[in-house]
Amino acid sequence: MNEHVRNNEYFASAKEFREQINYFFEVKLPEIADTLTSRITDNFQTLTSAT
Repeated sequence: MNEHVRNNEYFASAKEFREQINYFFEVKLPEIADTLTSRITDNFQTLTSAT
């Protein structure tokens, strides 16, 4: 959502910001959902305790 709605955008009001977020979830997300699965990785780092 951040990449499609908020990046380098100025919103004059909170209402305008909410409208763009709602547009993303209602319209844009269904359009791009298939492409998002390729961006998910299961490459997590395992951390060990320092003590």
